[in-house]
Amino acid sequence: MANGWTPERKARQSALIRAWRPWERSTGPVTEKGKAESSKNRQKALDAARQEIEDARKALAQAERNLERLGEKPRHDLMATLKRMR
Repeated sequence: MANGWTPERKARQSALIRAWRPWERSTGPVTEKGKAESSKNRQKALDAARQEIEDARKALAQAERNLERLGEKPRHDLMATLKRMR
């Protein structure tokens, strides 16, 4: 296999994890400091996602302007669709 995980290795690891049951001891952050760090991570991810959406809107607007400049009409009103997603 390309990633080094043979079917036997995957089956063995799967059985070990089912016996180990790590999800029963997974609590997430418990200290105030840990909770604050976790919250910052979430905010970073949200900010990055918002930036990607804004970049996509700008690229789409530019593509529509290019189509109009060429005398073509966009097939769909994608900008309206993106605006509704806010």
